[in-house]
Parts: sequence; C-alpha cells; structure tokens
Amino acid sequence: MESYQALLERAHAKLPPVRTGGERFQVPEPDVMSDGKNTMIRNFQEITGTLRREPDHVIQYLAKELGCAGVLDLPRGVLKSRLTKDQIAQRIREYTAKYVICSECKRPDTHLQKEGRLTLLVCEACGAQRPVTVRRVIAPEKPRTPVVVGEVYRLTIEDVGRRGDGVAKKEGFVIFVTGAAQRGMTVNAKITKVLGNNAYAIVQP
Repeated sequence: MESYQALLERAHAKLPPVRTGGERFQVPEPDVMSDGKNTMIRNFQEITGTLRREPDHVIQYLAKELGCAGVLDLPRGVLKSRLTKDQIAQRIREYTAKYVICSECKRPDTHLQKEGRLTLLVCEACGAQRPVTVRRVIAPEKPRTPVVVGEVYRLTIEDVGRRGDGVAKKEGFVIFVTGAAQRGMTVNAKITKVLGNNAYAIVQP
C-alpha cells in the first residue's frame, strides 16, 4: 500500500503546470470590428487561449450578458448586435473575475469542474474551490384571470353597485357589468377591461 506522501506526489504530478513566475496576468484587449449589424472580435481565440477556457463557453457568456446571439467563426467570435469595444471588454473582465481568477490567491491558474448541477472553479495553485453556477431567479407568475378582454361570458348578477352596474363573480373574480341592474338576472357579458382583481363588462344581446 502506497504511503500518503507517495499518493500526494502522484496527485501533484497530474496537475497542469502552474505559472510560478511573477509575470502579470493580462488578457488581450478585444480587437473589435463592426460588420453591418454584427460585431466581430477578431482576436477571440487569443483571448480564450489566455483565459484557458473553451471558446464556446466564453461566447455564450458574452451573448447572454449582452442580450444577443453569439457564434464562433474561429479565430473570431461574432456577436449579432452592434456593440462597442468598451461593452465587450467590460464583459470579458467580468467573465475573468467570475470564471478564471481564484478568489483566495487571486491567480488565474484555475479550471472549471462540474459537480452535479454546480460548476466549480478549482484553483491549481492553492487548491481553493468555489461554485460559479448562478442559480436562476424565476419571477413569480402573475395570477391568471378567469376572464379575457373581448370574450363573452354567461354571468349571474349577484348584487348591484352604487353606480347601478351589476356585480357578478367568476371563480371569485369580481366583474362589474354595465346594463345589468337587476339582482339575480343572468346575462351575456362581454369583457371590456381587466384591472387587478376586477373586470368590467357590458351586456350583450
């Protein structure tokens, strides 16, 4: 059985080479050119090579953050929108901070590793790990109303409001019906407006 030290040395031997010099990590500035409604990053492959990240991952991030489609035409990356160099450079800096730089030792010697639904940023220099997968925040759906503007519904007038409009309900939703001023009558009502928890309608023949 191998000793702990031997196992540790074997694990270290499998790690990718780490920059141990004092050189400053610097991502190339994007070389941007507009082509109609598209924006091309001519040195895209050079940028992703410096970041040590898959070009597809980087172009998808830029496209999502900039609200447009993105495709690879290596060595170029193409974004389907008119964008400025500053916009693209800012998003690349944000990508670098999130997906490349170790939050502990601040080095770029990292790689991405999938753990179930999470993506971890693993530092090859200090061994630190942190999740980089952002959980989607889903906005609560607006409650659906049981009536639709323009549609006609068969309603029974349950009460009469102060202005003489009939008051009906559908699945607990209050509907004010113009032209129906008699409690207990059943009418065909066309919805004209929906506001909040109320709707307004007019009597149809």
